[in-house]
Amino acid sequence: MKTFFFFIFINLFSQIVWAYDGNKLNMYKMSKICKYCDLSKSNLDNLNLQGSNLQNANLEGASLIGANFSPKKMEKTTIYSNFESANFKNANLKNAILININFSNSYFKGANLQKADLSNSNLMSSNFKNANFFDAILTGTNIDKINFSGALFCRTIMPSGKKNNKDC
Repeated sequence: MKTFFFFIFINLFSQIVWAYDGNKLNMYKMSKICKYCDLSKSNLDNLNLQGSNLQNANLEGASLIGANFSPKKMEKTTIYSNFESANFKNANLKNAILININFSNSYFKGANLQKADLSNSNLMSSNFKNANFFDAILTGTNIDKINFSGALFCRTIMPSGKKNNKDC
């Protein structure tokens, strides 16, 4: 019986933790920190979100068109954005500035990365199945152990600097 109630508690708690919350979105916009939060279907278009920490965040279906997540230079340090293990399924990252970001183990199935700049980012062990990389920049990225099955490439600058026109 105790086991049964424990599973019910865990199930309810996980739904509360991962439920989209407009207040968390507003707090994130101010603090740039939102670990383990749910920002699914949120609109972050054209925002300056340099130095963000969205580790393990859910951004499924979010719109991040033209958002700037590049490193934030401070007087004596640089704060780099962290998206380790984040969920970007079907997210729109068109024209996003995603330079020097840790995306390791992240999920980008069906994401739109058209014209996004991912230069020098860590994409290791991420899933980009069916993602759109038209006109994207991947110069200097770490693409070890990546799933690119079904991904679209046209005028895409690959880590080596060469263009991939596979789907033009």
